[in-house]
Amino acid sequence: MSTTNDTHALDRLREFDRPSGPPPDQLDRGTGTGEMALSIVLPGAPAIRRRPVIGVLLFLVGVVAPIAFGVWLYANRADIVGFALDPDVLLMVIGVSVGAVLARLGALVEIAHAYRYSPGIGGRTAVATAVVLLLGVPAYWVTFHAYNARNVVADVFSGGSPDPLYTPVAGETQSPVDPNDITNILLLGGDAGPGRWGLRTDTMILVSIHEGSGRTALVSIPRNLTNLEFPPGTPLADQYPNGFDDLANAVFPRVSTNPDLMDYYGDSGLQGEAIALTEALGYSLDVEIDDFALVNMQGFTEVIDAIGGVTLELDSSVPLPPSIPGEHEVPASIGPGTVDMDGALAIAYVRTRSADSDYQRMGRQRQLLAALGSQVSARDAIGAFGAVTGVLDDSMRTSLTASEFSDLLDTLGNNSAIQESVGLTPPLIQPGSPDYDQMRLIIAAVQQGLITGNPSGYAN
Repeated sequence: MSTTNDTHALDRLREFDRPSGPPPDQLDRGTGTGEMALSIVLPGAPAIRRRPVIGVLLFLVGVVAPIAFGVWLYANRADIVGFALDPDVLLMVIGVSVGAVLARLGALVEIAHAYRYSPGIGGRTAVATAVVLLLGVPAYWVTFHAYNARNVVADVFSGGSPDPLYTPVAGETQSPVDPNDITNILLLGGDAGPGRWGLRTDTMILVSIHEGSGRTALVSIPRNLTNLEFPPGTPLADQYPNGFDDLANAVFPRVSTNPDLMDYYGDSGLQGEAIALTEALGYSLDVEIDDFALVNMQGFTEVIDAIGGVTLELDSSVPLPPSIPGEHEVPASIGPGTVDMDGALAIAYVRTRSADSDYQRMGRQRQLLAALGSQVSARDAIGAFGAVTGVLDDSMRTSLTASEFSDLLDTLGNNSAIQESVGLTPPLIQPGSPDYDQMRLIIAAVQQGLITGNPSGYAN
């Protein structure tokens, strides 16, 4: 007759004799294939009943975060270009993209562990992992370009400063315009190749924006302007007490070839040559200049190509110069009528001097600038951003923050905001013998017109 102790002893022996493997109920659950398929779409959903904390976390990272981020971007799509140039937003893009892939891989690991005794679980996990990695290709693409974009943004755009680059000395300025009402940005462009910064600035445009209304004016400054003056107490003022002895577009190479000048004007970490030219123009024209944006025009051809080109309406035939080195041949002339331009054609159009004169050339530069701003959509800009990050890094420098630059693009793209376009050219001004008092009056009138809404009458 067996006793209770004998029964317990037999039960323990049976435990030792039981074959190794999963509990019977584990095999009843299935193979885990369905849960793996579901986790590719909704990572963490199958794990919630087994491991609630892990399941919810995977679901938040893999599903909720990407959807919420996408909804936020769509709701703020008017600022999409600014987002593409914002290091914090680009970091969020990287985090969301990587997180979406890692959450799905983590979900597969959790399922593989739960079904670890199921026959063939290793093979099914490998197949599911391969599917996740393949479907994650868009995420890798986004991450790669967002990472590169962050590096470009750090190189090209500054951290911003509340102080203008040049402010007229209190008590000495004759301008009646309150500088707090107007933001002035100096756009500079030259023909040097990508990565070469000792260029001559053949394009100089002062963009003035009325803060209250957004009304904007473009004032072109001739490259052959003479006798530029420099703020007292600066090295260039000491070297040229009677005014600069060369054309205005020669300030850049004069500074770039002098280490002492580069140290002085580049002390802030910004482009030293651009700071020197900004101070000279600000002082000579008696106008506060808040920021500058510098573009190497040869590199800019690739930017124009990447965004799909630009279309201009030409009133007459325009003869073109030979293409810049490395670009395809352009026709001898273009127009009249509607002309679709790629980068090489657009740059040839704004570079030509044989078409009319150096002063009409300035007008073509303003025309191209306005067309680019109005024709490039946010989607075009974002789609092209990955293709032009390297070009921007080699071809652009600015004191603007990425957000400020985005706002400038929005302003230039709004044709209704551009109240007038003025060239400081004959008969208004004789660049070879400039009347700076007259130039100051013109700029003050243009800016006063922005404040009142009444054009200055100097548009040409």
